[in-house]
Amino acid sequence: MKFDYVIIGSGPAGSVLAWKLAKLNFKVALVDRSNSRKKIINDFFLPYVNSTPSYYTPVFSDQLGGNSTLWHNKIYLISQKEFEIGKWPISYNELLEDSRDLSKLLNVHKPKNLEKIENDQNFEYDYHYSERCKIGNIFNYLKINENENIKVFENSSPVKINFDEHYDAKSIFIKNQKDQSNIKLLIDKSLIFCAGGIGNPHLVLNLIPTASNIVGKFLSDHPHVNITKINSKEFKNYKKIFKPNIKNNIKNISESEKEEEVALVYQTHNTIAGVQLDYKKDPMRFLRRSFLKIPSNIIRKFLNIFGFFITKLNGLIAKVGLIFGNYYQYSFEFFFSQSQEENNKIFLDKKSLDKFGLKKVNINWNISLNDQNMYNEIINSLAGQNGVLKKNNIKNDFIKSFYKSGLSGLHPSCTTRMGKNEADSVVDGNLKIHNTKNVFICGSSVFPVNGITNPTWTIMTLANRLAKYLAKIQ
Repeated sequence: MKFDYVIIGSGPAGSVLAWKLAKLNFKVALVDRSNSRKKIINDFFLPYVNSTPSYYTPVFSDQLGGNSTLWHNKIYLISQKEFEIGKWPISYNELLEDSRDLSKLLNVHKPKNLEKIENDQNFEYDYHYSERCKIGNIFNYLKINENENIKVFENSSPVKINFDEHYDAKSIFIKNQKDQSNIKLLIDKSLIFCAGGIGNPHLVLNLIPTASNIVGKFLSDHPHVNITKINSKEFKNYKKIFKPNIKNNIKNISESEKEEEVALVYQTHNTIAGVQLDYKKDPMRFLRRSFLKIPSNIIRKFLNIFGFFITKLNGLIAKVGLIFGNYYQYSFEFFFSQSQEENNKIFLDKKSLDKFGLKKVNINWNISLNDQNMYNEIINSLAGQNGVLKKNNIKNDFIKSFYKSGLSGLHPSCTTRMGKNEADSVVDGNLKIHNTKNVFICGSSVFPVNGITNPTWTIMTLANRLAKYLAKIQ
């Protein structure tokens, strides 16, 4: 079978890219290890990861649409402040233009920026506010299965790429997990990996050994932790800071307003911190982390089936707590960007294979001492004795709180980062792998820096940008 483009991965990057190329009348093969009939959509058990630190638990959705099935449906583009920390080989205006173009194509609201405020310490904060959009599972939203120009190969993974002497990918073999058959797909134009921040380096390390030696390195995520708490009656003290969420009385918060996300952004040196009002707690975090290392399908099914009811019950308790004032506590959830650390990496395991016969990967991820110090500095600025959020209410320093209760692995990024040369990047500004002719990568793995923004909309924007570039050159 011959296709103009072969895309690996059906998440936010792969689905948008396939949809856009199909609209331009190209023939697209979309390959994904998952399928559309999966009922388990919130799985913390990555099938191609062999080992990872206990405090790092990457999420995985075993369903067509990828991690968009876990997305909270907020439309954030990485801010210019976050963007400027990294060495992006493209301009922010380019990214902004592609974001606006995609907003029109998908008919979703653009992000809003609210006013800046200053506290009495002369720290400047930015409000970032985003309305919900009705996308959810991007694969279903774009009706990929109904597009006559897209052929979906589910339960499948690439296992071999055939290159010519110019390192032009001519064909790819994919393996179907159900019947163990191998299918050869001819590539007329390009091959694009869109398998996520961990999936992309996993595939490139297995299938393109001549790629840059920094593939998998500089893994970045969003260390986050709840440190300071307030009760419902104390909300009046935060009316100015979180005014999109807070009315004169906390009991008057509408359901729609609870769904909005408001973040306070603070920058010091080269570190960005986001402070988000955390209304609901997810009791499933603890359960999933507790059973993460137990390879039991029964436990996994239990967590995913009953997790829905547990979450709903928790929300009901929260509402009852609001009625009685002090019962329910709210938190300020701190999100942090990471500095680039080479030892934070994804690397091949020498012995373990996944169900497609590819080598699994191991993950090293930690928080540098320098980052720890900066995180504590920010926390003390915002929530310490003289902080703008809450005086004298820090339960612990960041690192102790994180290793005790933190959950990361939500937004893995920077593992195949973009740049101008092979020495410090895996792909160029057009997302083509260095020293290949027609192999590209798209997703959070190409970010030069992770910032603190939910990456989904930026990923989709990059996919839109890549589709336009591919159509222009071929």
